[in-house]
Formats: sequence, C-alpha cells, structure tokens
Amino acid sequence: IGKTRLALQAASDLGDKFENQVFFVSLAPISSGKHIIQAIAEAIGFPLSSEEAPIDQLLTHLQKRRLLLVMDNYEHLLESADVVAEILQKAPNVKVLTTSREKLKLHGETAFNITGMSFPDQETSADLRSHDAIELMLHSIRRVRAGFNPSTDDLRQLAHVCRLVEGMPLAIELAAAWIDVLSPAELAGEIQRGLDILTSEIRDLPERHRSMRAVFDQSWSLLNQTEQEVFIRLSVFRGGFTREAGEAVAGASIQILAGLVNKSFLRHDPNSNRFETHELLRQYAQEQLEEKSKDRVSTQEAHAAYFANFMQQRWQHLKDRRQRVALTEIDADLENIRTAWRYYVNQANAAQMQMFINSFWLVYWVRGWNHAADELFAEAVEALNGGRGNEESDSVKAQALGYQGYFKTWMGFADRGYELAKKGVAILEQLDYPVELGLALGSLNLAADFLTRYEEAEIAARKMLEIATQQEDKWLRAFSLYKLSVANEIEHDLADTLDLAQTSMELFEELGEEIISIWTLLALGHNSVALGEYIRAKELFLRCLRSSEAVGYRWATENSYKYLGHLALSLKETEEAKTYLLRSLKIADEIGAGRDKANLLYDLARVRVAEDKLEQAVELLAVVLQHPASKLHRLGGGRIRDKVQELLDSLKANLSAEAYDTARERGSAKSFDQIVSGLLVKI
Repeated sequence: IGKTRLALQAASDLGDKFENQVFFVSLAPISSGKHIIQAIAEAIGFPLSSEEAPIDQLLTHLQKRRLLLVMDNYEHLLESADVVAEILQKAPNVKVLTTSREKLKLHGETAFNITGMSFPDQETSADLRSHDAIELMLHSIRRVRAGFNPSTDDLRQLAHVCRLVEGMPLAIELAAAWIDVLSPAELAGEIQRGLDILTSEIRDLPERHRSMRAVFDQSWSLLNQTEQEVFIRLSVFRGGFTREAGEAVAGASIQILAGLVNKSFLRHDPNSNRFETHELLRQYAQEQLEEKSKDRVSTQEAHAAYFANFMQQRWQHLKDRRQRVALTEIDADLENIRTAWRYYVNQANAAQMQMFINSFWLVYWVRGWNHAADELFAEAVEALNGGRGNEESDSVKAQALGYQGYFKTWMGFADRGYELAKKGVAILEQLDYPVELGLALGSLNLAADFLTRYEEAEIAARKMLEIATQQEDKWLRAFSLYKLSVANEIEHDLADTLDLAQTSMELFEELGEEIISIWTLLALGHNSVALGEYIRAKELFLRCLRSSEAVGYRWATENSYKYLGHLALSLKETEEAKTYLLRSLKIADEIGAGRDKANLLYDLARVRVAEDKLEQAVELLAVVLQHPASKLHRLGGGRIRDKVQELLDSLKANLSAEAYDTARERGSAKSFDQIVSGLLVKI
C-alpha cells in the first residue's frame, strides 16, 4: 500500500544519517534476478566491467562505502534475495531498505507493516480535514477540479470513501480522478459496488498502477493455488475472523494463514488475535468466489453454521461469569454474525434462527441498539409469516414478536410494544417452549409497566417466576424476581419489594451475572431512596454506573446518571444534578430511548425551577407534552404528562399570565429533537 511513495519518503528522511549517500533502486521494471546487480550499480554510479563477475565487482566496491540502498518492489524477485544477503554480509557499512508484498525471509530482517494513511473512523469526526487520507483526497481532487471547495456533506462522503479504501493512497488517487463526473456520494456508492471504478487513464502512470484490479492481479500471482483457494473462501468473512473460524469455514490451516500474512494478504492483530484483510482485496476475492457457484454455496453454509453455533454457545455465556468475554467476542464478529443471521432469515430457517435470537436480544439491549433491534426482529417475523406454520417456526416467530415488542416499548411506543408482546405470549402459551414463554412474558411485563397496567405487569412477572421454578432455571428465576420487585414496588409493601430485589441480587451474584443484576442494583437504590437512606442510595447508583460502564451497558449507564441526578436534585445539589441529567439525556438520545428523553426533559425543567429560571422550565414542559412518550409513566407511578401538568400548574401560579403564556408558546413552537439537540450542545 503506497510502497514506492513511502520508500521515496524514507530515502529523503534518512539522507542526513547516511551523509546523503542514499540511493533508490526501482526493481519494478526488472524481470529477473540477474539484472538486480546492474540496477544497483547504475543507481550508485558504479560502472561494471566485463572482466570480472558483476557481483564480485559490486561487493568489492561496496566494502569501501557507507550508504543506504532503498530497493523498491522486491516481491517478484524473491528467489534472488541472496543478493541482499551477500551485500549485508560482505559490506558491513551498507544498509538495505526493501519494499515488498512478501518478506525476503533473510536472517536479521526487520519487518515494518505498512498500512493506509490515517482516515476518520466516523463520519461525525470533529475535524475531518486533519486526517492524511482526507488531505490527499482533496489534493488529488483539486488536480482534477481546481478550486474544489467541499460542503460539510461532501466531506462526510469523502471520509466514507477513505474508509472504504482504508486510506490506501493509490485507491484514493484513482477515486479522486472521477470527481468530474461523480459527486462524492455517488463515488462512495460506486466503490461499494465493486473495484472497477478505481481505474485511471493517465498516460504517464505505470500500467500496473492504472487500476486497483491490476495491482491485485499482480499480487494474486504471488500466491500458490492452495493459498488462492483458501483466500477466496475467506472473503466470506466481514470485519476479520479468528483462527478457529478461518479453519472451520475456509479450511485455513495455521501454515496457510502464516503464508497469507507473509504475502500481505492478511494482517494479524496480536491484541485481538484476529486476522483481517483490506476491504478492497476482500472484494477482489469475493468476485472470484461468486464465479464458483458450488464453492460459494458451501462456503456461505459453513460460515452461517459456524456463527449460528457461536451465538448459541454465547447465550449461556451471556448469563454467567463469562459475560464480558462473550460481549467482546460478539462485538468483534458482529458483521459476520449479522451476515449469518440474514442467510437464515432469507431461507426462513427457524431452527437456525433460534440459535441466534436470545443472544441478539441481550446484546442489542446492552449496546443500546434499539432501532436496529426493532428492524432485525421485524424482519424475522416477516420471514416466518409465510412459513409452513410448524411448531418450531411459530415459536421463533413468537419470540421475535416478543423481542420486537420489548424494543418498541423502550423506543417510546409502548402501545405497539404491548400488542406485539401480547401476541408473542399468546402463541407460546399454545406451544411447549416454557423458557421462551418466560422471556416473552418479560417483554409483556415491561410494556404493561410502561402503560401503568400494573396488575397485568405483576401477573406476567409471577408467571415468569413459576416457569423459572418449574424449569429450575436460576438465571430466569433471578430475572423474574427482579421483575416482580418492580411490579411490587408500586402496588405493595416496600419491605416485600426489598426482599424480592435482594433475593434476585444474591442469585445473580451466585451466577456471576452482571448485566441484569445491574437492574436489581437500581431497584435496591430506589428502595434506599424511599427509606430516606440517601448515602446508601448514592453508593448503589454509583456502583451501577461503574458496572454498566465496564460492561458497555448503555441503558444502565443512562439510568445510573439519571437516578444520580434525581438524588442530587432532592439534596438541592443543582449543578451536580444538571451534569448527571444531561449525561443521561445524551445517551438516551443516542440509543433512541423515547420515554427516557421525555422523562429527562421533565427532570431538567425541575432543575430550571431550582435555578429560578421558571420561564425556561415552562418551555421545556410545553415540548414534553407534545411527545407521544409523555403518556407513559415515570418510575414510582404516574404518567409523565400528569407530572408535567402538575408542575406547569405550579409555575403558572408563580408567573404573570403574559410571561407564562409567552413561554408556553415558545416551547410549543419548538420540536422535541430541536430542544434535545440544543441542550446537548452544552455538554
């Protein structure tokens, strides 16, 4: 990747160290090893005679010199690597820097892996222009279109292009050449569709640099047949793979993987212990896999089956002491997992979809991917609606309905979430899938709780507990006890609620489970608040915050900040309350938690009241009333809109009629998202 460019830069940078005795030798035009000596002699200005062997003449001359030889593009001459070995052995003051797609495999060789130029890893990066790849892209574009001044959206699209080519200099220059006929957005789209757009008709470019396909064709010829066959199958992976996955899916032995790393087709990350390939190179291999129908089908089947088993195993891990490791493993292979899931969704293969579905629910919930989860489970329901209608298919569809209802509820659409969860539970009650029914009841419990249907929420929690007891499922029992403690908090005795939450916590600690146990910690924190034990409550909420941040549990992090804000507000620590609540709002906005955002705006209005900014409080409350999630309830009872109206009535009594009406009109004229964005600018 940009070998010649970096070789020239190295020659320039090392000039002073070698007293400007740095010589660049281009090996690209050389077709055989016997011409290497001639190329070196010409580069250093040493004439060879015909009276003595060229290598002997060169070595005698170099013994008297102190210099650096930069030898570019050595990969096609590896059988003649002994020339470099002899020079280093016979001329101790000569150093050699070679560029090659493959190591020379000489004693004392030190390898430096060359990656692409730096590029923004997100479109929202604060300063896109600060990255080398963007700088090269803009420079290359302006050679085609002088005076090009990109808009903010153009810059985001160009950043996307740089990510697609992973900062590869040649690919950036080839892409930039199309800016006369394609917009940045169109250019990104073309690159996603394939390699053919990355070509150039510039006459003075070497033939091998006029297209990425030509570059890859040259590299491809360096692989033996077995390496080619394995690498083609490895193209099925997205975002890299582990050694175990590579062997199971593509038959990649450690020897073959080492060979592909050595020839720069794969990179090995020692930190994650994963193998990766450049996305453009993966596309190149994928094209060849598509041409081999039989190999394509068998490879896709092997890939999907591997990750189905992977997810089924991780479901158990996600419920015990292996949670953090399981989450990390799933995060690393998420694109592979999604690809495998879609493979089975397209086939409406319920048996294989079952192996993913529970792990998907918990991972998407922990990571706060509410909208993506809604889409994922909706696709599953749609795929199975037209199925054969057997028990297994109906069971998976019912689970998907329950999980879709779960995420709909958190997004602020509890009415729809309730309908979906109710439908899923009704199907599972007719089938013999007790644990799956227990989990679906958990979704129904959540939606009913959001809609203040407390009796129904408690019934669902009790059914969960009954199933968990019958199945001797300790994790489901701990989960259902937590659910029951929440339902009990509103309708029953506080001491009973505390006992339920404490028992749930003890079971989770016994299992080594962290994720759902965080919910129990929050419940215990609320109990402490109700008992007036504010120091204990703060300790519990801070413990929740530390645990949720360690696991990467975004909803729990958001709620920990929220309840710390509530506590600070109760203790009249206004600035601390504002800080906590704004941090909570930021996460709620990022994960799409509609009810929580409405709730937090109400809380921030209370902060405004504490700051004696009554008109600003009215504005915030007017916005909340317009949001559909305001009809949902706050923890502890009461709909959000009822609490909002109660506070508005209080403010109306403390403001002049004109000030109150004007403030409410200002708030009503603003959109909910506009207000949220304005508040988050201050973080």
